[in-house]
Amino acid sequence: MSETTPSTTHVRLIGGPEDWREQLLDHLTEADLQAPRESLGGYLISSHVPADHPDPGARAVYEPDSEPMRADLWFFRGWVPLGPYDPELRRADRHQGVTVVLDHDGLVVEWTSDDGVHRVDRVLAHWEASGEDDLGADVWHVRSAGVDWELRHHAPDMWDAGQLLTSET
Repeated sequence: MSETTPSTTHVRLIGGPEDWREQLLDHLTEADLQAPRESLGGYLISSHVPADHPDPGARAVYEPDSEPMRADLWFFRGWVPLGPYDPELRRADRHQGVTVVLDHDGLVVEWTSDDGVHRVDRVLAHWEASGEDDLGADVWHVRSAGVDWELRHHAPDMWDAGQLLTSET
């Protein structure tokens, strides 16, 4: 009788600290990724906790979006515990309507506004709208040409963008 070991698959980490961004986790199987989405994700130890975070041992939180998004794409959501000055708490104070281009994974590649085309250099963080707020928007924090932006996706296909305020108070 032979015993087979399930093969692992890769989970791609999107956004977050330098030591985890765009890394591949390879400890999960396809069967693991079939679990309910709320049971997937992780709290990862990072060497890049924000300098002003009150807990230097904070964990980087990564989770997949709900279906129909892929279970093998996990997005940076922020830090646990959350610090009062974490960059993920920043919000834009003004937004304008934009047209967004997504890649084959559903990630924001670029957007067009009144002042031209903005190409995403990197995703910083992403949160999907919660089921608790029917009018909520999916939120993306991205960097483009050295500037941090907030993109909000309102159903069905309405987007707006605004430059993120600095995290200093």
